[in-house]
Amino acid sequence: MTSVPTELYNQNYSQFSSTPMKNLDNTEEIISNKSQRELGIIEKLCSTYGFVYCCHRDGRYFFHFSEYKNDIQQAKIGDVVEFETTIDKRKQKPVAINIIPVSSEIIGENRVEGTIAVVARQQSQNNGFDQLSFMPDGKVTYVKKGETYFLPYGIADLQDPSISIEFGDQVTFNVGQDRRTNQFFARNIALIKNVNSPVSTVKRSRGVISTMKDSFGFIEREDALKEIFFHITEFGPNVATNTIQPGVEVEFDIQDRHNKEVAINIVILPKGTVQFDEIDKILYIGRILQPLQIKPKKSNEILTGRLLYDTLDNKMSELSFGERDRCGLYTLLENDIVQFVIAKDKRDGMMRATQISLLDQSFLKSKEQREMGIVIKLDSTTGGQIKCLSSDQIIPFRFTEVMKDNFQISEGDLLEFSLAISANNGDLPHAIRIKLLPKDNLLTMINGRELRLTGIIERDPQDGRTERNNRGNDVQSTNENKVQQTHSNDSISNSTNRQQDFGIIRYICDGIESTIQFLSTNISYTSTLYCGDKVEFTLATGSKLATNVTLIERNRIHGWIAIIREGKGFIEQNNNTTNNIEPVAFTTNSFTNDTTLIDLGDEVEFSLRKISGRLTAENIVKVPTTIHNFYSVLPTIHRGRVVSPVRMITNDECEILGRIQKLNDDGIPCECYTYSITGVKNKRVILLPNDSVTFSVAVGLDYSTRAVNIVLDNEIRKGKIDTVKGQFGFIDFACEENKKIFFHNSEIDGGFELRPGDEVEFYAQYNLKSGKPCASKLRRVNNLQRPDRLITKLKSINLDETKRQKLIIVRQPRNADEKSKGFTSIRIERAPGVLIKSQQ
Repeated sequence: MTSVPTELYNQNYSQFSSTPMKNLDNTEEIISNKSQRELGIIEKLCSTYGFVYCCHRDGRYFFHFSEYKNDIQQAKIGDVVEFETTIDKRKQKPVAINIIPVSSEIIGENRVEGTIAVVARQQSQNNGFDQLSFMPDGKVTYVKKGETYFLPYGIADLQDPSISIEFGDQVTFNVGQDRRTNQFFARNIALIKNVNSPVSTVKRSRGVISTMKDSFGFIEREDALKEIFFHITEFGPNVATNTIQPGVEVEFDIQDRHNKEVAINIVILPKGTVQFDEIDKILYIGRILQPLQIKPKKSNEILTGRLLYDTLDNKMSELSFGERDRCGLYTLLENDIVQFVIAKDKRDGMMRATQISLLDQSFLKSKEQREMGIVIKLDSTTGGQIKCLSSDQIIPFRFTEVMKDNFQISEGDLLEFSLAISANNGDLPHAIRIKLLPKDNLLTMINGRELRLTGIIERDPQDGRTERNNRGNDVQSTNENKVQQTHSNDSISNSTNRQQDFGIIRYICDGIESTIQFLSTNISYTSTLYCGDKVEFTLATGSKLATNVTLIERNRIHGWIAIIREGKGFIEQNNNTTNNIEPVAFTTNSFTNDTTLIDLGDEVEFSLRKISGRLTAENIVKVPTTIHNFYSVLPTIHRGRVVSPVRMITNDECEILGRIQKLNDDGIPCECYTYSITGVKNKRVILLPNDSVTFSVAVGLDYSTRAVNIVLDNEIRKGKIDTVKGQFGFIDFACEENKKIFFHNSEIDGGFELRPGDEVEFYAQYNLKSGKPCASKLRRVNNLQRPDRLITKLKSINLDETKRQKLIIVRQPRNADEKSKGFTSIRIERAPGVLIKSQQ
């Protein structure tokens, strides 16, 4: 490749139009392009005028020396200029005006690392019009975002032509672009490492990452009291970005870029390799005079904190400290009592405090107000939320504010903390200087009072009522006429008992997992709870019921529509497992949006509920598909056969996962792969056992495999007409739980009338409205064959050909077009003895 990505250099090249250039054949085009600057080359110079050749248009423009905005005596043939076009009022021809000499090449600012692919041997020619046809014979190659690029270069492009360049040498260079031809070149080439000499020409240094931004940061050097800039790409592609953090020890090379030192070729070192200081082992106790400043007044000011302590000779002394000198990232305040050791910098001999930790006696001596609360929500990366016991206020916190990192915080833990207000948090309070308290303190603090805990809904109290409603919908019409007035009291009592079914919450308290019941009347701020919902509830001492149950987080599950049958169906859950997926039943009434847009394979989001041990989906919403985020499809296409298809057995039972057996080139069966409706390309086609298919293999996030991109080799099925009833009928064809498949007369090709016993070819698909199997595009195979029952009857009749006349059927009682029935001519009643003329 010879093209270069535009991100390699930070120049604005959009000043010229990127649209395809063409001839200016009319005046209107010239006027519309009058304000657009063109790039050209001086082709001819005469006494008072000249001609400019446009680089990007097939045009040659006249210009007068008065339009040249520089000294015309210095202009020569081959100079690159920038100009505008206009129309000469007298001759009505395009001319060039406002001509300005410009550079013929753009050089990028960023340095790029590459390798010598072809060593340059020829000297480049002088700049001029003839140089457009000259191409240097040297080439530099480099890799950017997985793509390899080759750029030409000449001997004149070397910064030091006296240095011998060989094949395979590592170099750095700038990317240049010829504005006349848009050709890219390598310019200002500098040697980094010779292929025959393993010793690098740059100096190797060590340090510790002190600051890290999105894609760059700074390293504190071990050999000098200063920091050096680096970019995250200098770590190489095999280093994870989450490992590049402040405090990581590294080794690097130093390179000059635009008179500034930057770190390149960075390698992570084992912890403890880089030593800046000589640390004294004596522990000191001091008091914070000045906490760390969030925004230092000077950008190079690192040690912004100061503390006061007693020396060994009983004298008061001050020491400075920085952000990395703390044992944790929690907040230190003024007058805090801390413990530390003294470190002496090897580079300049400066003394400072390090390994600073906050002592518990600091809270006793200060007037800081401490709060207590229970963890109600955790985020795996940042922090969580605490519910304050004194005010029931929800307070956010971050893991960096935890004073000790040798324990794991979990939901339900009791914490002690202070409140602080930060402008970055919208002037809302957040928890700082957090300590974990023993759980025994929680029980002691309650002393018979109510306790707020968090848990997960295992069974909601509406399960019994939902079950009753679902069953009642199926038999309501048949039972209403049978109900007697004498049984009304029993039905009311049964309804009341079912409405009082208990829900179950599973929670953890004091490290023990338990369950507790609750009623629907104890739910606050919401009308319905579903399985998996995270709730907060009140547990009173000695009570067996949870009260004041409040929803914290709704449990929404993703899945895919696997089966639809007359307003009912099943959903395949997205639970990241391959072989043990429990289908979730649903009805179209549970959708909150338009159900006419629902189709097989659509991804949905829903809430889960258990009815008689069976999972049911409610509050279903169609969402954009994300199936490609869970599986990576391999490029190889395999052949196979269907072992067990996705099918619906009964209204309450189905198989949402099928199996396909792979066949090798010789047709020998190999391993089996599971598949779902999301893996079938035509989701309306019906797959049956032993069907030949082609498929690909997809690998999931847990390295599980399944078949995808499944295509049926031959979708044409064959069968015999079983019955015909008016405008529809049935074909003798086994499909799912039925042995016959439905068809409508509108699906018959050619307009033929089908009769029982006719052999037909058709496509077996799921109906778009009802979801049931049906036949489409029917085509009759045998046009004139008798039904089997008539053939058998004729064979059983014994006729004596010698005594009786033999009747031979010349043709069937149908017209020649095989479509219309009966006779087309009109039959007229004729009187005896009267002749009727034949109709011509």
